Amino acid sequence: MAAHRSFDAVIVGAGPAGLALGTLLRPEQRVLVLERRALPARSPPIGESLPGAAAVLLQRLQLLAAFRESGHRERGAAVSVWDVDRPVWRDAIQDPAGPGWYLDRRKFEQMLRRRALDVGVTLGEGCKQTDIRHRHGQWQLDTTLGSFKAPVLVDATGRNGHLARRLGLQRYADDPLLCLYCFLDQADESQDATMRIQADAHGWWYTVRLPYGQRVLAYHMDVDDPLCRRLLRRPDAFLARAREHALLAEVLEGLAPARIRGRPAGTSLLKVAQLPKAGPGFLAIGDALLAFDPLASQGLFHSLASATSAAKAIEAGLHQSLGAYQDEMRAVSQRYLWHLKASYQGPRRFGHATFWQRRQ
Repeated sequence: MAAHRSFDAVIVGAGPAGLALGTLLRPEQRVLVLERRALPARSPPIGESLPGAAAVLLQRLQLLAAFRESGHRERGAAVSVWDVDRPVWRDAIQDPAGPGWYLDRRKFEQMLRRRALDVGVTLGEGCKQTDIRHRHGQWQLDTTLGSFKAPVLVDATGRNGHLARRLGLQRYADDPLLCLYCFLDQADESQDATMRIQADAHGWWYTVRLPYGQRVLAYHMDVDDPLCRRLLRRPDAFLARAREHALLAEVLEGLAPARIRGRPAGTSLLKVAQLPKAGPGFLAIGDALLAFDPLASQGLFHSLASATSAAKAIEAGLHQSLGAYQDEMRAVSQRYLWHLKASYQGPRRFGHATFWQRRQ
């Protein structure tokens, strides 16, 4: 058996949550972040915003100044056709924490990666896990990049929660929500800065102009809706259906269809009480712990916030602080689920439609 290289913590997943946690752990700690991908995804990831409250988290990462200089665009107003069949405006300036930002997501993740490397995190990319076990107070991983061990193992593998599932933990995920989305090329001179949200009988849309000359257009609907497959195959039909809504049509005029992608988007959460069952020194963070419905617009914020909480728990000693971490994450889950249910009960004019009945 190969000798295992020792670390103080091994984090599986080099997304925002994993990189933030690696950065936040004390500099003298030896931290390894393992990532399945050898190269970044070709298309920009969806998930483009941070609320103003994230400034505190970015400051803890010592990234706030660099973030402000990176060209991310301050949020404008949000306008929605949701509870009633007319536009309702909300100005971002009303948020006491500040308006927040729409992100160049690739640039944001590159910034997190550089920061993690700068503080001494070891990053292993293109890693295929082959064996995981817990022995003598250590997690032992034998991978295609080598053999490693650490007393702390963290699942930051995203919505899939691959590591937790492999260790026998269960996820609650019964929402068939699918996000169909595309990135439309838009001239830089477009001045519209609003986030637009539109409910209809089959689900809900959103669109916003991004900082790098594109506009994201997304439709959230049930994966078993027959309309879903038709739109996924027909970019022209997807764009045409969005243009049926006046709120969307006025910012989509003149834009050409683009490739449609789809990804699961419903709430998916790990039962927090199960964490100790995986073994001593195990944690889950970010989407691996709680994957938010996009309606909440909290996914990236939760990645950074849960990484901050996990760093505190690890540094305090998980045998003492795991309970506090569980309590905090349980409270986050309960607040989120309450607000989500209330939001989906809003458009009562579609109460007869399957999509809305499922969520009421």
